[in-house]
Amino acid sequence: MPYCANCGHEISPAAQACPNCGHPGPAAAHSHASPPGPRTEGLAIASLICGIAGFFFVPVVGSILAIALGSAARRRIAGDPGLQGDEMARAGIIVGWVGLVLLLLIIGFVIAFAIAFQHSNL
Repeated sequence: MPYCANCGHEISPAAQACPNCGHPGPAAAHSHASPPGPRTEGLAIASLICGIAGFFFVPVVGSILAIALGSAARRRIAGDPGLQGDEMARAGIIVGWVGLVLLLLIIGFVIAFAIAFQHSNL
């Protein structure tokens, strides 16, 4: 049996307060603890960061990583109800694909411009 930290009176382990002096008991310490909240999947965060970095700094690598990490994060989130971040993972995938498509369009325009410029000089 535990004893009251204030008066030394014997109290029940389930007591919210000491019946002798009113000091909080052992159960009171556990009643104020908040339950753990949902966890955000780290791969979802990494996917969004890589997608943004791929869009502005490292186009190919960042975009491919964003797509891969976002897909892995969505699989993990679907398998664990305690995880959140599906929207973040989806955003990372979308930004990764947009970055890749824009890069391909830019490469296509550069090639078309180079061919047109070469033909105009002949």
